[in-house]
Amino acid sequence: MREYVSNMVRTHRYLCIFTVLQLTLMLSMLEVKIQIDQSPQLPRPLTRVYLVAQLGELAWSPLLSGFAMGAVFYGYGLIYLPSSGPLGGFFSRLRTAGLSVWQKCSPVMLVPWSMKVSQGLSLFPCHMWECLAQEVCFEADNCLLLVFLAVVLWNYLLILAITSLVLAVRLNLQMLAARHIDNGDHELRAYVRGINDLLGFEMIVLTA
Repeated sequence: MREYVSNMVRTHRYLCIFTVLQLTLMLSMLEVKIQIDQSPQLPRPLTRVYLVAQLGELAWSPLLSGFAMGAVFYGYGLIYLPSSGPLGGFFSRLRTAGLSVWQKCSPVMLVPWSMKVSQGLSLFPCHMWECLAQEVCFEADNCLLLVFLAVVLWNYLLILAITSLVLAVRLNLQMLAARHIDNGDHELRAYVRGINDLLGFEMIVLTA
């Protein structure tokens, strides 16, 4: 089973990364609110848990995750443009420009996703503090238990968010480094030039 999962992750690496980023983003956008109902009809205060979410923000969230995926795609995917045909020269320049921009700005693609996740995670401690600040909190039915469970889930979500960000940044750094290789012997330079000529643009850069 472990080998099957590992093979699936390697085969569908980009899909798995997008799924993790999107799942983390959607979970961080769910606000957990714990309120205490002190109605006179109740024998003791009752604890109510609400999950609040903006459906519009959830609907647009895949765009943020997709934007973050630009950090782990060579040249934002422009390298897959066709190299033959009447527009081959234009596509070649477009691919080269896309790679140049990606080389310099790809980590910035993760900033909007990170800010949105951080915003969602930062709201939880505020809600918990407001709940615990109420004196009736310790008298309410199952209030402390629900607060404890909410804190545990928040910790797991925080770990997931950090892991997702580290995974995306690490893959981005690996791809940035993989595009540049040290200038080697004549055979290596000829091999790299052959690959670049075959692709129609400078995919691999030889460093001095």
